[in-house]
Amino acid sequence: MFFKNLTLFNFKNFEALDIDFESGLNCFVGHNGAGKTNILDALHYLSMTKSSVNSIDSANIKFEEDALLIKSVIEVNEKKHLVSCSVQAGKKKEVKVDKKEHEKLSEHIGLFPLVMISPSDTDLIYDTNEVRRKFFDIAISQADKNYLHHLIAYAFALKNRNVLLKQYGETGRLDSDLLQTYTLQLVEHGKPIYKERKVYLRQFLKFFDHHYASLQSQNESVSIVYESQLSEGEPEILYKHSLQKDKIMQRTAVGIHKDAFLFNIFDKPLKRHGSQGQQKSFLIALKLAQYDLLASQKSLKPVLLLDDVFDKLDDERMQMLLKKVTHETYGQLFITDARPERTMTLLEHNQLKARIFEIEKGKVQTTTDYEPTQK
Repeated sequence: MFFKNLTLFNFKNFEALDIDFESGLNCFVGHNGAGKTNILDALHYLSMTKSSVNSIDSANIKFEEDALLIKSVIEVNEKKHLVSCSVQAGKKKEVKVDKKEHEKLSEHIGLFPLVMISPSDTDLIYDTNEVRRKFFDIAISQADKNYLHHLIAYAFALKNRNVLLKQYGETGRLDSDLLQTYTLQLVEHGKPIYKERKVYLRQFLKFFDHHYASLQSQNESVSIVYESQLSEGEPEILYKHSLQKDKIMQRTAVGIHKDAFLFNIFDKPLKRHGSQGQQKSFLIALKLAQYDLLASQKSLKPVLLLDDVFDKLDDERMQMLLKKVTHETYGQLFITDARPERTMTLLEHNQLKARIFEIEKGKVQTTTDYEPTQK
């Protein structure tokens, strides 16, 4: 799979853009704030139906404009698809494939798989369990439509059950039959989510362990541990025992929305006991494992986006990462870098061909097809 081109209208700081990509390596260079990340974010939109940076669609429309448009021809298994996403202030977002609009945005997830590595990935280490759950939920959903269906249904039931509990706290009245209906929905959709998370993590760890070991010169013990209340017993019984607590707290205290993914090094929390280098290697291994497992599940190579990652790595890890992702087992690759000279050095050192776009103030100043000198 690869993006053949990209057209933008009024997306973030781009008034208009129309560029063609290489099926291999594409590099965007320029000062911070020029718009490099915005191009990657546009690709993320076309894959995931939303921004990787700002979840409010209207906030991605260029200042003082009222609509945005993102388009690309994406080739999958030698078949070309015209994919577009449009947002107009005050109206429903439209995502189309070959000019046909999806009835539900969830139908689009997984059609054009993509993995992104960015500076914000540190949130996976330092932020709440919700961020780590979201990472695994997105990873699983790109390959498993049924899992995504259960996630959406579970979230709907959870929201409604919590509304009932809050109303009970305010009025002292509780519709027990309706509460039981939502509870049964949580059980129905929570069980397969719990089961799939366990299965996915077992498969994921095989790739993760390999990548982490290859990024480290020393043998270090790292782990990802999945914890869930559903491992303690049947969810029907757990909800029954938790009912009084739920009434007092006015929210649902039991379920897969409380699951945790723990990141450890030598059986201790990575965020407190891992060095910066170890944390960076952990995050890269995490995303590359996501890529490899997704590729095996979809039987195609997802697109890989590397946003400003070289600034965060030492020279050794930078070389290791580049060698990994430019290997033939990977597909189309997009890289942003605020230091053009570093990009050129890396391309030359690793004998890599690339299409280089110089970005300045929301415009492409130059486009160069780079070929390394023969050694």
